[in-house]
Amino acid sequence: MSLSQDRTERLNSIERLLPGDETANPHGLTIQEIRNKLDQLDQDSTRHTRTLQRDLQLLVQEGRVRKLDGTSEQPSYLRIEDADEIDDSMWDYFIVHLKRELEGIVTSTELAKLLNRLKLDEHGIRLDESKLCILPDSLRLQPAEINPQVFSTVLRALKEKRALQVNYRDRQEKSSTPTLHPQGIMQRGPRIYLFALKNDEPEERLYAIDRIRSAALQAEPARSNPGFDFEQHIAAGRADFANGETITLKAIVRGYVEDLVRDCKLHESQKLEPLDNGEAGSLLTVTMPSSGQLLRWVLAGGENIIVKEPLVLRNIVINQVATASQQYISFQQ
Repeated sequence: MSLSQDRTERLNSIERLLPGDETANPHGLTIQEIRNKLDQLDQDSTRHTRTLQRDLQLLVQEGRVRKLDGTSEQPSYLRIEDADEIDDSMWDYFIVHLKRELEGIVTSTELAKLLNRLKLDEHGIRLDESKLCILPDSLRLQPAEINPQVFSTVLRALKEKRALQVNYRDRQEKSSTPTLHPQGIMQRGPRIYLFALKNDEPEERLYAIDRIRSAALQAEPARSNPGFDFEQHIAAGRADFANGETITLKAIVRGYVEDLVRDCKLHESQKLEPLDNGEAGSLLTVTMPSSGQLLRWVLAGGENIIVKEPLVLRNIVINQVATASQQYISFQQ
């Protein structure tokens, strides 16, 4: 019996949503978690638990999904990933097309992917570039130039779980040749970074892929960190080169910054309260990772955000503003 188009699309969506069983620390999704994620993609459709149970049963039978052991009360499921080895002909095809795709990889975001769906014929909307524009909420820097051969080698090492010998040039133009053990790839703004263990070190480091001058696959398997988790790194601020410290920011916000954080919260812990003295503005209180990104955001707010706590961040802002002011005054003289 052939499957309906709706069910085929739903099966494919479920398979894409499930974590792969070859990740360092695999944890599956329950039926409720799957339904929640499907609802986020399409809120117009209703999905019953029994329907999803039948879908998962079929995916298991087809060898596309497996049920995790020891989760009988609330079963959880993982996607069965393909073998790590990549067919050479497929890899050659991939490399040929990688260069033209790099710009799209760098500039895409989850929101952009969502909005781009509105341009497709199959959705019946067909909003093209003359009616739909996607801009980042930041200065639009040009993507860092990446060597396609280096990038393809990094991707293959990650897929096949193999170590890499690289020639890396840091911000001071100093070259080094470490052995890297890839854990994951992250896009941050106009740059793509590699999370990797260096030599025998136990903690991951971030490497800008555009600073890798050459990369060679090694025969040895890559070491893996069983606890590696993108969401944990991001929550701890490590995606912004932070040390994992969490702070409680208290600041007076006014003007456009006040409007912005009222509509778009910095974090789910955020509180925004009127000032006691009746002056214009609000007291912003939020607990979040201390990071360079937060400091840059505060500095960009100018007079519309005044940090009260923590004192360490307040003093950094005071010193940077004072130094910049002095440099402008000296330049005028």
